[in-house]
Amino acid sequence: MKALVIGLGKSGKGAAKLLLKQDYAVYAVDRIPQKMEGVTVCFEDEEIKADLVVLSSGVPRSHPQAKGCVVGEAELAIRALKNKMVGITGTNGKTTVTLLVTHVLNASGIRARALGNVGVSLAEYACAPDPKEILVVELSSYQLETLETVAFDVGLITNITPDHLDRYPSFEAYRDTKLRLKDLIQEGGTFIEEGDSYLQLTKNERYWKSIGPHAVCMAWKICKVFDVTWEDFNAALITFNKPPHRMEIVDMVEGITFINDSKGTNIESVMYGVNQIEGSIFLIAGGQGKGDSFKKWKKPFTQKVKGIFAIGETALQIEKELGDAIPTLCCESLRVAVDKARNAAHTGDTVLFSPGCASFDQFRDYEERGEMFKEIIREVRK
Repeated sequence: MKALVIGLGKSGKGAAKLLLKQDYAVYAVDRIPQKMEGVTVCFEDEEIKADLVVLSSGVPRSHPQAKGCVVGEAELAIRALKNKMVGITGTNGKTTVTLLVTHVLNASGIRARALGNVGVSLAEYACAPDPKEILVVELSSYQLETLETVAFDVGLITNITPDHLDRYPSFEAYRDTKLRLKDLIQEGGTFIEEGDSYLQLTKNERYWKSIGPHAVCMAWKICKVFDVTWEDFNAALITFNKPPHRMEIVDMVEGITFINDSKGTNIESVMYGVNQIEGSIFLIAGGQGKGDSFKKWKKPFTQKVKGIFAIGETALQIEKELGDAIPTLCCESLRVAVDKARNAAHTGDTVLFSPGCASFDQFRDYEERGEMFKEIIREVRK
C-alpha cells in the first residue's frame, strides 16, 4: 500500500511517521523537498498515485494532488487513538483554554496532554500513545475541514468571528467549518458553545473580573466533566502561566511599555488587545492579509491609538483604510516600525505589536515574529 503526504511541516512529518508504522510505503510532496528517513520526498508538482492521500493541516482539500482516498492528518491520527479526547476550537482564545485545561487536569492528578494545533501533532503522538492520558486537542478550521470520526468526549467552541477569509468564500463558510465540531461529539458527550467574545487570559489577578464567556469559565466547564473539584481548579489556576506572544509585556524603556501580541492574527484580536490597555497606544500592525477590512478599527481606535506603523503585505491597505482618521506610516520592516513607534511615544504610552494578520509574508510563524519583536526591544534596552 502506498500513501502520499502533502506538506512536510510538523503535522505532515507526524503523519509520515504514523504511516510508516502502519506499513505504508510513504511518499511526500513539498514546495521544498527535504530528507526524511523512510520517506520518498518529491517536489510539489510531481504527480504521485497513491492508495491514501494525507493532507497536512494547512493544505486545502482543493490541492491538485488530493485525489482518491483523502484524509487530514488529524483524522488519520484519531482513527488510531483510543484515548478520551477534548476538542477545542474557535477563532481566538483556543490555545489558552487548551493549555489551561491541560494544566488543571494534570495538577488535579488526572493525566492529560495538549495536542493538535498546539504542541505535538496528533499523528506524532499516535505513533506512541498512552491510552490513559486525556487528550486536549486544539483544532483549527483547517483540521476540522477533514475530520470525520466521532471521537470527542467534550467539545468547546470559544467564539467565532471573521478570520481566514482568504481561504473561505464567506464568513458563513468559515463559521460552518468551526461548527462541524458539534457533529464529532460522541453520544453522551458534552458540547460547550460560548461563541461571541474574544477570550484571552492576562494577569492572574484579573482572571475572575469577567464572568461569562471567558477562558477561565470555559476551562472550568470542561474540567468539571472530569470531576475536578472547585478547590483543585482554583489551586491549579494560581500556578498557570499564560502562553507567550499574547499581550506579553516585554519591557518598559524610558517610561514606554512595549507589549508583544504577535498571536493577534485577526482584526478582532487586535481590538481586544487595544481595549485592555490604559493610556495612549502606538500600534504596530500588518502582515499577510486574510481578506478582512481594517476599517473596523477606525471608530474604536480614533481616540486611543495615536499612530499606526504598518508593515508587511497589508501596509498600504492599512494606510488607505485608516490613514484619514489615524496617523499611519508604512514601514519596510518590523525593526523600522519599532524605531518609529519608540520615537513617537512618550512616558506613559504603550507600543503595542498586534499585527491583526498572518505572519507568512515575512516570518515562519507568529512565534518567530514575536521573538523578533522581543529581540528588537532587548536591543533598545542596550
